[in-house]
Amino acid sequence: MKPIRPLFRGNGRLGTPQCHGTFQDWIGDPLRGTHQTPLDARRGTLRIQRLKRPDGLGYRYLGHAVPKYLSVSGIVARARERKRLLERERVKHNEPLGKSATREEARRKADRWIMRNGVNDREKLEFALQPSEITFRAQAAWWLSELASGRLKSRQKNKRGQRIRVSTLDAYTTAVAYLNEKIGDRMLATFDNREMKELISTMEAETRANGERRFTPKTIVNYYLIAAAVFATAKDRKGKQLFPRQWDLNYIGLPAVDKKTQKTPTLEATEIETILGAAKRQLYRVLYCLLAGSGLRISEALGLEIGKHFSADCSIVYVRQQRSKKGHGIESYPKTDAGIRDIDLNPALAALVKEFIDGRTSGFLFETSRGLPMSPRNIARDSLHPILKKMGRELAGFHTFRRFRESILQMSEARTLLIDFWMGHANRDMSGRYGKQLLDNVQWRRDCAAKVGLGFTLLTEEEQPLVDKSGQVSNNDRQEEVAA
Repeated sequence: MKPIRPLFRGNGRLGTPQCHGTFQDWIGDPLRGTHQTPLDARRGTLRIQRLKRPDGLGYRYLGHAVPKYLSVSGIVARARERKRLLERERVKHNEPLGKSATREEARRKADRWIMRNGVNDREKLEFALQPSEITFRAQAAWWLSELASGRLKSRQKNKRGQRIRVSTLDAYTTAVAYLNEKIGDRMLATFDNREMKELISTMEAETRANGERRFTPKTIVNYYLIAAAVFATAKDRKGKQLFPRQWDLNYIGLPAVDKKTQKTPTLEATEIETILGAAKRQLYRVLYCLLAGSGLRISEALGLEIGKHFSADCSIVYVRQQRSKKGHGIESYPKTDAGIRDIDLNPALAALVKEFIDGRTSGFLFETSRGLPMSPRNIARDSLHPILKKMGRELAGFHTFRRFRESILQMSEARTLLIDFWMGHANRDMSGRYGKQLLDNVQWRRDCAAKVGLGFTLLTEEEQPLVDKSGQVSNNDRQEEVAA
């Protein structure tokens, strides 16, 4: 076969529409899907050939990048070789360092280049060797399981070696369930300030069906702290963090918690007296008086046992345990370390509690018919919330009584050291450490409790309606009300 003379020799591109078939597939880039074949300097220059069509109507053009003419099988082999060369070009080659006279000089040049570009920096090596496939969902599941088993303890309980509370673990589980919906499948290695900013923006934008915001600033801060804790617990065998993060709170837009706008309902003295007068059962009245006159938490009050947590004249309450939030169990430790305390009661309140005990020697102070501690949810449902509705007030919890007692103590002349001791606040001042001997003076504490007072008036026996065992007002009182 007589060779065809090439019409063009040199650098250029082939964009002739007449090219088709096997030649078209080869001339076009098999990886990039284009009909432009750049110059391949390794194999020669680009050549374009014009062939006369068999029907004599015009010409067709062929092109190749080799200095000789090939058959169809040779063209296919060339296409495969070009594909292999392109795949090789995808690999990043090392920077050429030039020629060196000796091997040692070349090694020194390479070492200087490695140090200059930080190839062997510790941070880069740790990032390259860390397990990058750990997702937030997997790490959060491990974190919750370690907390539940007790192998990973809460920071506040490290001194006593106690496990995290069940209620706290439930709150963490709820938060993790929401975070898994948003970032559960994200890799911890690639999650940084930008992704955290998107998460916080999403939480701020979510609303309820009534148009209110779903998350308050305090809730968003708590969820952020939980997410940060999940990152911090991802560690290697030496205990070092795998994904250390420096969270920029200003960049991620973490909302500030304004304590003035937080929902902290309180009660006035007249409202306390109204609640006492509206309570139908003596058990509820004594409970409300004890909460408002001592500052006990509801879980601490429901965990009090007769014969263990009261002095002989009921003037001192020994707080050593509390009722658990789940079931009817008892936790052998209060909420905080400062919660273990002795509360001195006003003489009038101590007499009321002693009268309510009425000779009992054991059992809970507020117990059910089966001898179990009462449920705060049932008390609020049956007594407190219906009374607040009749008063025209918004529904509130039992912590309002504790805030009331705090305000009464702050208005009194009692020392801050004693107030913190009675309320169970952690006093971090140095004066509180050196003044601890005052707290051991029981008589001084009793005198202070008598001076402070209750802040509200206890109902006398004439003012208290008579109730039967079911808690209903007796018929005699009803007849007297009708006659009046």
